[in-house]
Amino acid sequence: MKRKNLFLILITMVLGVLLTIPVSASELSFGVEANLPENQVDKGVTYFDLNLKPGATQTVTVTVTNSSKDQVKIEPEVNTATTNLNGTVEYQKVAKKNLDTSLKYSLADYVKPVEKTVVLNGKQTKKIHLKITMPKEKFNGVMAGGLRLQDKNQEVSKNAKKKKGTTVQNEYAYLIGIVLQQNTKKVLPDMKLASVKPGQVNLRNVINARLRNVKATYLNKLSVNAKVTKQGNSKVLYRQKRTNMQMAPNSVFNYGLQLNGQSLKAGRYVMNITAKSKKQTWHFKKTFTITREKAAKLNAKDVSIKKDYTWIYVSVGVLIILLLIAIAFWLSRRKLKAKEAENEALRQQLNKHEEDD
Repeated sequence: MKRKNLFLILITMVLGVLLTIPVSASELSFGVEANLPENQVDKGVTYFDLNLKPGATQTVTVTVTNSSKDQVKIEPEVNTATTNLNGTVEYQKVAKKNLDTSLKYSLADYVKPVEKTVVLNGKQTKKIHLKITMPKEKFNGVMAGGLRLQDKNQEVSKNAKKKKGTTVQNEYAYLIGIVLQQNTKKVLPDMKLASVKPGQVNLRNVINARLRNVKATYLNKLSVNAKVTKQGNSKVLYRQKRTNMQMAPNSVFNYGLQLNGQSLKAGRYVMNITAKSKKQTWHFKKTFTITREKAAKLNAKDVSIKKDYTWIYVSVGVLIILLLIAIAFWLSRRKLKAKEAENEALRQQLNKHEEDD
């Protein structure tokens, strides 16, 4: 993989939420610096970009400095790179079931922090050691992830505030990217469509297309154009296009086509997807089913759907009309029976007079 491309691939890791996070003393009270070793491939970046032979071991270090007078407690955490719902690569801990089945070597299994806990007193500096063990088998492409560092004392303080009713808006942590490779051979990305099914994101209906990056390389400048039609009909019911996304190596991306307040309806549908990454294009077409039960359940929870109570009003109106008809019928019958009773009494009285005469 060319160094220029690798830099573009991982630029997200060194902007915004990573080492270039602008923080104040109230956010992060310590600083970090990756100590890049001699086998650093690209010395112009601030994350680890290492080339190691199969089976090789190496220990690298990160310097952490407590700039405050308060104690800092850090529990180093190494995570494998994944792709989130927004089409952004992230480095949070996830369950293995959320990793793609094509991921043969998960970075978190091969990079381990030596120190389980690092305690820094005020103005103190220490080093965190990471032991790297490369897989013995040869492979092309990259293993990617990141080292996450957060002040656990700050986290405890936030939890205490939550219990007292104080709302905490944000959590802050440093993250240093880690990229490991055995060679610089270019690996061509490849994408697969695993499944399509209805679901929800933030209590809003979506149709999830589970996209898979099945190669050990980043998938950059990704755009996805998705359309949904009824099976046997060319009319587009739902559509969405998103650009400038990215997928981590050997990761899954649950691309959610948002319905924007439209209700799900039961039936057989077809999802058509065109995905592009630089000069590569993939076309996918998959049939899926939405059951009545699933549609009703999701629609009931969707906060963006304007509820239609017309059927309730109609039903209540019909019941009222039926009730009025029943009351009218009952009063009519009652009046008729009273009239019949009156006529019967009158006949009996006439008969009695005739007998007396």
